[in-house]
Formats: sequence, structure tokens, C-alpha cells
Amino acid sequence: MNKKKIKQEINEFQETYRINEYKNLSFTIILVQPENAGNIGSIARVMENFNFENLIIFNPIEKVGKILSYKTQGFAMHGKNILFNAKIIELKDQNNHLTEYKNLLETFDYVIATTARGKSYSNIKRLAIFPEDLTLPMSVKSLRIAILFGKESRGLTNEEISLADILLRIPTSNKYSALNLSHACGIILYEIFKKINILTIGRGENPVLLAEKNDRLILYNIVKKIIEKLKIRPYKEENVFFAFKNIFGRSLMSTKELSLILGLFSKVNTILESLNPYENKI
Repeated sequence: MNKKKIKQEINEFQETYRINEYKNLSFTIILVQPENAGNIGSIARVMENFNFENLIIFNPIEKVGKILSYKTQGFAMHGKNILFNAKIIELKDQNNHLTEYKNLLETFDYVIATTARGKSYSNIKRLAIFPEDLTLPMSVKSLRIAILFGKESRGLTNEEISLADILLRIPTSNKYSALNLSHACGIILYEIFKKINILTIGRGENPVLLAEKNDRLILYNIVKKIIEKLKIRPYKEENVFFAFKNIFGRSLMSTKELSLILGLFSKVNTILESLNPYENKI
């Protein structure tokens, strides 16, 4: 690869960027009655990791002072701004919980709920899909999406889930299915992050330069020579070569990796030639 082309690719490189079809989607994480400030801080941190900015803390059981405390900020790390900008909705009368909860969800166009239960299909209200199977809407106009997480001790109630459009469940061990709230949030945000963004590797400020096709062909030709010199049975020669080619073809080799491998196989080829000095002179 020439230097001009390398420089162009570095200048044009975008490590992660939103897919055009999903640019009009905005996401809000809603924690319903969270009980632990540490989890709230950790969720703010993981939101920052995956480019989610909007956080609503609805009717928290944890005290607001503790949610915004210095200790919780430590859990949030670089997500402190998300924590400080979070909308905290406190209710004086707990009898209004479902009414206010419903009013909140009506401000969104699409609501995703989460559960740790749902392995049994006996409860029709908790029929869930896995995060990787989630299909996100594409919209030409702005679309507000809420992602709901329930309290640590019992999750979302059936009534709370019934107001959502879809329910997600993370597949886990049969022995212990309940995930920590912040861990569950991180997994789901990661899955959504992958769906709505283009993720690329191989270029950047300090780029990992990928091996070009012509350089790979040089390696394949050397491997062919080695196979011939090893006198592998004719009916196996082609299969051995394509097995090698398939493995290397599936990998994203850097120029450095290819250079090292090429050096190794060139050395092997040279040694084989020295063992049969007259073979190539016939």
C-alpha cells in the first residue's frame, strides 16, 4: 500500500459512527425505583461507554443525596455528566406510581422493557426476546425510545411491563439467571450500540495497517511451493492448500503479521530447497 493511500485512509477514518437509517432515533434509559446508588453510577458510566446520554431515574428508593454523592460519582467515572444531568422524578404519594409511570411512558414513541424472568412461557405478560434479536425501527422523523430497567430486588412488575412495546431478556445460566442491574444494562446497551453503529477496525491515529491482497498472494504461492516440496499425496495437495488459504482468508491480517508469517514460510521454503538442491534444476 502506497503512502498517499495510507494517509488518505487515516484522514477519512471514522472508528464508530451512527448508521444513517438510525440517526433519527434517540434513546433514554429509565431506571424504575432503583435501590442502589452504586448501580446508578455504574450505569451512567456504561452509558458513556456506548454513547447513550439520556437518563431518567423514576421514583427512586435510594435517596437523591446518595445518588448524586461523591461516592456514586466514583462509580460513574467519565459518565458523571450523565449522572448530573439525569432527570430524577420523585413521588410524594406512592399511590400515584403507576399513573405517573404511565404518563412518563406516553412521552415516548417506542418502549423497551427488560426482565430477568421469562424462561417459562406460562406467563404471557413476560414473553421476551433476546437483545440480539431486537429489531429497531427506522424512521425519517425523530423517534424517542425508552429502555426500562426495574429495581434490583424484583425487576419490573407485570403492570409496568404491560405498558411496554417489547420485552427483552438476556440469556443466562439455568442455575442463576439474575444479573446485577448495571451489568444487565451494559449488555443490552452494547447490543443496541452494535445495531445502530458502523464499527470498524484497522485504521486510526496510530493505524493497524491491513495486509493487501497482493501481499497475501505472495504468501499463498510460497505455501504452494512448500506443499509441492513436501510431496504430499496429489489428492490431498489441493485440500491442504485451500485449508490454509481459508484460515488466513478469514483473518484480518495486519501488514506486520503478514510480514512475520511470510518471513517464517520463506525460511521454511529455503531450507527445503537446500535439502533438495537438484530438484529445481531438472
